[in-house]
Amino acid sequence: MARFHVYRLKPDGVSAIDLQANILSDLPSRLMAPLYPVAEMSWSISRLNPRFIIGGELHAMATQRMAAIPISEIGAELADLSARSDDIIAATDFLFQGF
Repeated sequence: MARFHVYRLKPDGVSAIDLQANILSDLPSRLMAPLYPVAEMSWSISRLNPRFIIGGELHAMATQRMAAIPISEIGAELADLSARSDDIIAATDFLFQGF
């Protein structure tokens, strides 16, 4: 697993961004935020829910729905969003700090 990479979750197939620091890779879970197609989100806040193209489709990061996911439930890697790390970190900061 790698921070800022997107993975398919088992068994429901939702995609999620790994938010956890790589130094904590020995833990049995990873903190992840799901990604949903923008068309499926009834609302979003641009700073809280940054958008990314995954598999040719626009998705929004549902930062407010992050959760610890057991490693056994994390499937195939779908994308590397490391180049957008500033946007991802800003979203988590906004959720935790309000700015």
